[in-house]
Amino acid sequence: MRVKVQILLRKQWRTPEGIATVKTIAASLGITPTTSGIASVSGEMDSQAFKILFGAEIRRVRPRPPRGTHYGSPGGVVSGTLRIPEPLQEYVESVTVAPVHIRM
Repeated sequence: MRVKVQILLRKQWRTPEGIATVKTIAASLGITPTTSGIASVSGEMDSQAFKILFGAEIRRVRPRPPRGTHYGSPGGVVSGTLRIPEPLQEYVESVTVAPVHIRM
């Protein structure tokens, strides 16, 4: 299973060079960068590698079918607070598991 993560950069590293540096470090840690914005990098990694890197368990969220006023969700995974791996600490404010998508 793949786990999607969101990496929020510290303000001083929210530059093209900072984004490139974080992508390189993330890749070296087993996180495959998928996209980036002005202040963050998104990526994904194998669930076993996630557990080893962050020392955190993930919990599966089951898909919810549409019902009543709720349009459903595809499910995914959630985790508690994640520690920032040492190579990223200078550059990164936080790392979180991407929230489960909610259909509107």
